[in-house]
Amino acid sequence: MPALALRALLVVLATLLTFYAASLASALVERQHYRGRVAEAVASGALARDIALPFARSNPVSIHNFNDCLILSMLVLPQEDDIFRRALSPRVPSLDAPWSGEALLGYPPYVQCRDLALAMEPAADVPAGYYHRYLHGDWVLAKLLLAILPFAYATNLLLILLVAGLVALALLALRNAVRRPEMAGRDRAYAIMALMLLLLYALPVFGWSFSFAPADLALVGFLLFFYLRPPSALSELGFATAAALFGALTAMFEFLTGGSPSGLILIFAVVLFDDAVDLRAMWRRLCIGIVSFTAAIILCFVFKMAVVAAIWGLPELDLFSRQIGAHMSSAGWEVAPENAARLARFGIGPEAIRSSFLFSYLYALSKVFYFSQFLAFGSVELGFLLVAIVPLLLALRQGLLLWRCSEPVERMRAGLLLAACAIMPAWYLAFVHHTIVHAHFMFRPMVWPLALLLAMEAWRRTGQKQSAKAG
Repeated sequence: MPALALRALLVVLATLLTFYAASLASALVERQHYRGRVAEAVASGALARDIALPFARSNPVSIHNFNDCLILSMLVLPQEDDIFRRALSPRVPSLDAPWSGEALLGYPPYVQCRDLALAMEPAADVPAGYYHRYLHGDWVLAKLLLAILPFAYATNLLLILLVAGLVALALLALRNAVRRPEMAGRDRAYAIMALMLLLLYALPVFGWSFSFAPADLALVGFLLFFYLRPPSALSELGFATAAALFGALTAMFEFLTGGSPSGLILIFAVVLFDDAVDLRAMWRRLCIGIVSFTAAIILCFVFKMAVVAAIWGLPELDLFSRQIGAHMSSAGWEVAPENAARLARFGIGPEAIRSSFLFSYLYALSKVFYFSQFLAFGSVELGFLLVAIVPLLLALRQGLLLWRCSEPVERMRAGLLLAACAIMPAWYLAFVHHTIVHAHFMFRPMVWPLALLLAMEAWRRTGQKQSAKAG
């Protein structure tokens, strides 16, 4: 175990140093260059692009969101201090001006995009402050890509890489399922996971985004890696290294957009759909994967905040902890007037919800289910079916199989499957405030329960066919 811990620590340090070196290199690019990239994106309409989903054509949605505008603001605002501090944390607008809710020409309809427009004014003097709470890998990647590519090309590249990775995994797994039917269970499981992410992960809405696509790329990349190199084919040290690297990259691109819980689900999935038949080995691999992945994320944030506190002072740590506490509370969120009117029809007021943690949690889930329409091509009803009804029925089936099964390894698989499916509901419970405020993108990880449960159906069906042939 000491060797595993040391390897995870070295992986985190190496990743952080590489990341900081990349940030330093990109800090050498002149701010005017990025202002030109943004101006070009606004003038061409690339920044304000939207997409009409098949079942909601009358309500097109922006493919570049508020975080994209925030990241672009980080690039165009004047950066104070020396290059070493500028490479550590970006500055962002800190405006208190009221928001009318109307989009500016060439910009998406978000307040952060209005702030970006103000920052783009030639003689703008926009109040700004340092944004220390994240590692900001999205910001660094945006700097690197926009240093050499126009905005439209850079964001198109992100989507192309995402789709290509998922298509490659699906085709490779399906080909192997045909070539080696005796091992087709694992191949079919990975093919289904890849297809579910490709079709139902709302990539047409989020796949172009600097704040979503990088974390998705890390997820897809490691899903492909673990298909090619399953945990049982790696040494414990090798698996710990891979999981720690995955955790470190997840931390780099974590903007509280769902990367961490999705990554944890992936760790469960790669152990769950491994062909290893040793119960002890499976349990040990799961523990190694979870600890390495989680510890890497925690260490990345510990190192970042320690450096920030050393340079900017201890109050930054207090701000960080208060923000995390706020995300985990059940109060402090506002209800849009139209939502308040809907609640009033049922005799429910916002204060009644805020005063109860249970009601707040149920309200958070209702918002997640509502925004799941983006997983279902714009259909609220189909979204609810895909993220709630079908997974619940399949989970009940797995629960019955777990109850009846006497084979230890298969019982553990079923138990791990149900535990993995419970990760997102547990995350929403832990971060109630964050879920309520950001349900319009935090619904995305709810694709995983459906993907895992369908993958397990394919896994078990293959096993049943093999048993029938053997009989």
